[in-house]
Amino acid sequence: MERRLAAILAADVVGYSRIMGADEAGTLARLKGFESDVIDPTVSRHSGRIVKRLGDGYLVEFQSVVSAVECALSWQASAIEPIVFRMGINLGDVIVENDDLYGDGVNVAARLEALAETGGICLSEDAWRQIRGKVEADFTDLGRRQLKNIAEPVRIFRLVTDRVYETDSSASKPNDMGSIAFRLRRVLLSPFRPIGTSEDADVLATGLTETLASALAHFEEFELIDPGAGIRSIESDGALQVGRRLAAHYVLEGSVQVRGKRVRIGVQLVDVESGRRVWSETLNRGFEDLFDLQDDITAFVASTLGDAIGEEQAKASANKQTSDLTLDDLMIRGIQLLHRGAREDNDAARAIFEEVSEADPEGMLPTCCLAWTHMIAIYHGWPLARPDALEYALKLARGLMRRHPRSAHVHRLISFILFTSGDHDHGLEHARRAYDLNPWHADMMICLGLALMWTGSVNDAITQLEKAIETNLYLADRSKRHLSLAYFLAGRPMDGLKVLSANEAEASGSRVHRILNLISLDRRSDAEQEARCLLSDFSAFSASASPIVRTFARLEDRKTIISALRDAGLPE
Repeated sequence: MERRLAAILAADVVGYSRIMGADEAGTLARLKGFESDVIDPTVSRHSGRIVKRLGDGYLVEFQSVVSAVECALSWQASAIEPIVFRMGINLGDVIVENDDLYGDGVNVAARLEALAETGGICLSEDAWRQIRGKVEADFTDLGRRQLKNIAEPVRIFRLVTDRVYETDSSASKPNDMGSIAFRLRRVLLSPFRPIGTSEDADVLATGLTETLASALAHFEEFELIDPGAGIRSIESDGALQVGRRLAAHYVLEGSVQVRGKRVRIGVQLVDVESGRRVWSETLNRGFEDLFDLQDDITAFVASTLGDAIGEEQAKASANKQTSDLTLDDLMIRGIQLLHRGAREDNDAARAIFEEVSEADPEGMLPTCCLAWTHMIAIYHGWPLARPDALEYALKLARGLMRRHPRSAHVHRLISFILFTSGDHDHGLEHARRAYDLNPWHADMMICLGLALMWTGSVNDAITQLEKAIETNLYLADRSKRHLSLAYFLAGRPMDGLKVLSANEAEASGSRVHRILNLISLDRRSDAEQEARCLLSDFSAFSASASPIVRTFARLEDRKTIISALRDAGLPE
């Protein structure tokens, strides 16, 4: 058995089954012609060796990464629709057996190919290091990704080319959030542009584009089209025109202006069809370190973008007549109701998600939201739609986990269910997994914050919850009651009341949290009044039986909460 270091190129025809189904004989003839006219001579000219042909795929070995990349660029430049390719290139150790190649060096290249855009090329960090300054091309850093059956995460770079392809969004990325019930919105990230002649503005604009591309790729709520898709076409034709060619729904763009140690960053989300600006922010910041500033801005934009898109969808859906509502519209309305937090809204949302789930049983989002409506009712002690609500929600979540094991949203749901069931250790594991899968998502920040609070790390929990609120303008009150509870446990009852006072309309979902902080401030009469209001709504309330208490792993935390509720006149 021979081992050697090799540059490996993996290539695959995009949508091969689809185009074969449309014209089998014609597709085969075109592919064979392309092989003889382009692939074989191009590989030979760059001193490569075709290891194997896999119908619609190719595995090619080179002695040099530079040769592999130059071959890939020439190959891609000659491709003509409908036969277009995606490619992955890796430098790694391979096993040689009967002229065939095996091992992680080959496997990583294959995984990179699967991540590439239509007409695109992805490189591992090892390959990228070999060609810096040697190939005239731009690259986008996609960050570290966990690849299937590869032990360690791999840092991935996307090679930016001039080619822009019309793509079917359903073919480019599976709809993880739902099948027919929820249509992913496609977002083109246009490179941020510096204003003025400041070198810091140039550096920050480039850095923001790269870090945002990496951060936004973690989100399941929308499909990111990063700057690698026709970056030069964006410069010449404009982002909206390129967005239309790429079937994008929105363009995210921004500008950077630096003066001394102050920076002004403008960011906006533009509807591609109408050219209308649907969301914008101007951020003024002082800074000492450009990298810290870059991370802060990335966290803000990434965390807020999904909610900004959701709000725009909600506005469009609200203007429709009931008879015109699609399953997509129903989901949007259900999510809005779910976020309001009131009992009647939760009941209405449940009815919507039940209807959509029946029509779309394979959809992730309707099932996930349906489970959440049951868990929210359990957590607040509201009357349940079904006596086995907890078991039912767990059943739904387990089904989702089998189908979507790498979904941050599913791990977040399971974490909450497990904590409510008293399985604190596994609940914490799933919370950490949700956060690891998307550390830029405010809901995952909250998920980890709650898990830390429930397992006794209150100060760390406060840090996470405060971060979530600071980085997401839309989060508002649906997370503030959690922070209020953390402040109570940390001995900061005044802060606990302040975060609840912003929106009195949410008071019904926050009475327990109010009571706790009022008791800590020795405002017993106010706490007793809140307790009477709570009992008028939920006469069967019991402090010790409340899921708000049961989620805590430590006995001392449960005793502290029960004691405060008892002092307010609530039954133990």
